[in-house]
Amino acid sequence: MSAPAVEVLGLTQAQRGQWEEQQADPGSVLSNTAEALEFHGLLDLARFEAAVRRTLAEVPALHARFEMQGQEVCQVLGEVPPRALPVLDLRDHPDAEERARQEAEQLLDTPFDLGAGELYRHALLRLAPDHARWVLVTHHIALDGYGLSLCLQRVAAQYRANGAALPPAFDPLAPVVAEDAAYQASAARDADGAALQALYADIPHEPAPLLELGLRRGHRTEQTLPPALVRALGTQARALGTAWPTLLFALSAAFWHRHTGETRPVLALPVMGRLGSVSARVPCMVMNLAPLRLDLSPHLSLAALTRQAHAALSALRPHGRYRYEHLWADLNGHRLFGPEVNVIPFQAPLDFGPDLKVEVRNLASGPVEDLALGFTGWGDHLHLHLDGHPALYTPEEVARLGREFVGALERGVQHPETPVGELWPPELVGA
Repeated sequence: MSAPAVEVLGLTQAQRGQWEEQQADPGSVLSNTAEALEFHGLLDLARFEAAVRRTLAEVPALHARFEMQGQEVCQVLGEVPPRALPVLDLRDHPDAEERARQEAEQLLDTPFDLGAGELYRHALLRLAPDHARWVLVTHHIALDGYGLSLCLQRVAAQYRANGAALPPAFDPLAPVVAEDAAYQASAARDADGAALQALYADIPHEPAPLLELGLRRGHRTEQTLPPALVRALGTQARALGTAWPTLLFALSAAFWHRHTGETRPVLALPVMGRLGSVSARVPCMVMNLAPLRLDLSPHLSLAALTRQAHAALSALRPHGRYRYEHLWADLNGHRLFGPEVNVIPFQAPLDFGPDLKVEVRNLASGPVEDLALGFTGWGDHLHLHLDGHPALYTPEEVARLGREFVGALERGVQHPETPVGELWPPELVGA
């Protein structure tokens, strides 16, 4: 088999932001993200290794090598082949879970060298005859959450195919870079920037917390919500003429208002930027953070706030390509966001065939500036994780805030006309 052709490309602006952050602190691991796939059933090890190897070979972004050529940074593709999958057999270990946790932590907490051409590391941990865990750590310069999802779905498809040839799943990276460069040089970019800057016109300028505290990996609490609550969330959102993620955005703004007293919160919404883009079938880094600005008071009902969020989202969507790093520079380093709120509404279960039940768990999704809420849903399954900056919150405080949020959600979907200030009864604080 001939070696793949070497290709030299520029960077997307999303990649450039990651590059600059890593250059400022080469030993940082804050852009490392990690997912774990839990396999329950009899995993065919050789078949899985082959599926992973074939998939990795199809994703040049994971093997990109970043270097300076003249005055410009570029990415070199096609030089570095996929590496073998390390397998750690813990079936006879006296504390397999603790050893597995240590292994995942080591994978996550080792910096990547962006010039080496290896932007992932992984291991298969065999915990019991019918339980295995694949831990995959990647650098955000290579993949965002959508790109990672494409890769995981492809591994599942390759496993089901069991060596049979599959049609290509992914498109090349070069058109993504070209599309981004065209946007950066366009009048549309300038118009988008002006529209987003206008959202901050009447918001007091405050220094970004990251300037003093830095970005950190947060303390985390997580829980799976009761199916009845998830169904009630969907029912109430439809009654309000919107989708259930919008109601979660509204409640998150109310949550932040209760926590800080801010009446004009700006949520950081991760946007995938794939709709109508050449990146729709490309595992790569495109994701941006878009500002969802809302106006509220304790007397505003959750229903009214949800309708406001629906309208604000509609106004925001056309401008979602304007990079948050550029907006931060436009506003002279002033604070852009309150909490980050990431909703993934259609995380379909991975299909590795009838003999395996597979659960996807996010182990680390990147750093937090203050609070970050994440929701992943499918059908009547909805999982919440809440991360809090370790300099601002103890693990116990993060856990309490998570409980308070779910309690407010339960009350809000049952009584959406309740003023948001009453969704958190005083007696629950500290519970």
